[in-house]
Amino acid sequence: MRLLYVICIVSLMFLAIPGSMAEENTGINVVPSIPKENLPVGFKLIAIKNASTQGVNITQEIKDFFGAEDFGPFNATIGTYSWAPLGTLGTYDSKITLLSLADENKAKAAISNYMSLPKFKKPPYKDVNRFSSAIINAHNATEIRDAAGIDELQYLYLWNNGNVAVLVEGNGDRSNSLELASATKL
Repeated sequence: MRLLYVICIVSLMFLAIPGSMAEENTGINVVPSIPKENLPVGFKLIAIKNASTQGVNITQEIKDFFGAEDFGPFNATIGTYSWAPLGTLGTYDSKITLLSLADENKAKAAISNYMSLPKFKKPPYKDVNRFSSAIINAHNATEIRDAAGIDELQYLYLWNNGNVAVLVEGNGDRSNSLELASATKL
């Protein structure tokens, strides 16, 4: 009887250990949802991509997050949005990238890598600051102004909510881009 008792306890220990290990990594596996509804006027979700999307190399899609700082394993989801009528000259897609990482420090490492991109070393145009700050859903975010065509800016917002790094690539309208960022609820 005692042997049966010991075998049961040892078996339970082996079952409990993998379960607790899985719990430690749930943050990586839980990626918040890409906004689909209540989008700013004119924005329309046209695609969602992740690692299981056929024909998509998600690592290539998030290559701008790789750099000097290692952020370890990740799960990424990218939502692509149109904001102008199809075929409108000079338009580009807006995107929301959600990068789920092991912890907040890893999310900050990914953000640091992104902000260190060589293209951000100089201002987008003469007399235009590259970076500013913004508050999105009660989080401090970095507003990045990027060149989009001739004398037009694209507004990007970058922040983390815990272990999730968030990048919103809006359009040339700061207010609409902030609304798209807010739609993440992060």
